[in-house]
Order: sequence, then C-alpha cells, then structure tokens
Amino acid sequence: MTLLFDRQCSLTVSTLALQGFRVHFRIEKTIKPEPNKALIEVWNLTETHRGQLAQLAPGKKIKTGKGGRKGVSPPQAGTIPVRLEAGYKDPGPQLIFLGNLRTVDSERQGADWVTAITSGDGERAFRTARINQAYGPRTPPDVALRALVRTLGIGEGNLAQVVSKLKLQGTATLLTRGMVLSGPTARMMTDFCRSADLEWSVQDGNLQFLDLHQALSQKAIVLTPGSGLIESPNVDGAGVLKCKTLMIPGLKCGAIVVVKAANVQGNYRIEKITYEGDTHGREWGCEIEGKRY
Repeated sequence: MTLLFDRQCSLTVSTLALQGFRVHFRIEKTIKPEPNKALIEVWNLTETHRGQLAQLAPGKKIKTGKGGRKGVSPPQAGTIPVRLEAGYKDPGPQLIFLGNLRTVDSERQGADWVTAITSGDGERAFRTARINQAYGPRTPPDVALRALVRTLGIGEGNLAQVVSKLKLQGTATLLTRGMVLSGPTARMMTDFCRSADLEWSVQDGNLQFLDLHQALSQKAIVLTPGSGLIESPNVDGAGVLKCKTLMIPGLKCGAIVVVKAANVQGNYRIEKITYEGDTHGREWGCEIEGKRY
C-alpha cells in the first residue's frame, strides 16, 4: 500500500547533487511538442555550490579570483542535465523532470541566498534543429521518421514501437508521391506526425509518440478522495477536466486517470500536468488537465 506522506526531494544539476536544502519547484508538462519547462529555487546554497552552478549556466557572469573580477563562462550546447525527483518516502521519490540547464541566478532575499534554476526539456533541439532531405516515391515512412529523430538528437523513446506499427499497418503509401523535409525539424516532425495520425512530444529527454487522441499503454490511475485526489474536480464547458492531486507515482502526460468523485466520474487522458512543491512550505502536489477518454 502506498502511504503518500513524508516528502522526499532530490535535485541534480550535471553531477552536482543538491540535497538537504529547501527547494521550491514548478514543473509544467504538456502532451504538445513545445518543450516542457521547470523553475527550481534552492535556498542557502554554499558559496562553492553557487559558484559551481554559475560556471555551468550558459553565458552567465561569475566571480573569478580574489579581486572579485567578473568573467563570463563559455556558452554551453544546452546539454547540461537538470534532474528533479520528488514524492514520498513510500514508494520513494519519482522522476518528475529531466531537462537541460537554461539559466542560473543567485540573489539575496533578506538573510537568505535564493538560487533560481530554469530548464527546458529538449528545448535547444526544438528551437535550432533543422533538416533538409528529399525522399522519392514509395519510400517507407519509417525512413523519414528515423531521419527526423536523428536530426533532433533526442532520446528515441518509443520510436521502435511506432516504426513497427507503421510497417504492420502497411502505411508505405504515406510517401506515395515522395516527400521533402526542409526546415525546422520540430515543424517537419509535426507535419509528418499529422499525416500519420500521430502525436509527439518530449518527456524527460525522450520522444513520446501516441496514436492520435490515444493514451499510453500503462495501467490507468484511479483518483478518489482516498487515493490522492484533493478538493473537488471540475469539468468546464469544453469538457476539460481540472483537478488537484497528491504527487502520485505514474501521473504523466498521455496517461489515463479514472476519476471517482461525487461530482465527476469518468476516464480522462492527461493533456497537461503541473507539479508544484516546496520542501518547507504547503505546496506538494499536481494539477491535472485532461480530456474525456
């Protein structure tokens, strides 16, 4: 039985593990291609830790030497990992975000030093990767899809399953007239997936493909007032579910939740999930948005 109490949190930036500090975080994830993002604030890091983080941050000014002279760290390629795990002692903290370091800013707030870390998941690839490739008639669609994935340079995720399904469905006719992939890879990926009735996103450093309007194959998570549902869920005029929960393991974009509340009953696919927590504050849970499934 999962108990869901006694908060646990672990933050690692590159190889620097930051534990035992006050940490506040806000993580926003969606099922859309746009990069997921994180804001993580850490209280009262040592001067050494602040200096190490400043050297990792792309282009941030840092102190160098006893004279307090300022230098600028060399720009990075957006590949410095930021890993945040959070949850409870039982069943232990779960990975809720894995992305690449964007910025680090440390400043005084009264008697405290507060270090703000921002991160994006696959952000650099989404904004900068480009492809320029032409394919002739009758080219199998998986050839083009694999080329797009290579250009993005992101973990393949469930690509193998998608490729197998495309082959089984006999969708080679997708490229009957050939195809030209030229431009930003993210846009080309969106166009390709739309033609193949697929959805794509980046989740914790890996690509996630889903059949259009379909869900992950994992077991559905039941949400009741006794299993982590907080307050009363609601469904708006557009049929979008909004609800708050404890930090339940397995909640992720594309998963199915079965809501069993007095005012809302039914199955919903998670379209957006926002994690917010403070190891020394009240916040510690998730806000979910989903569509009927």
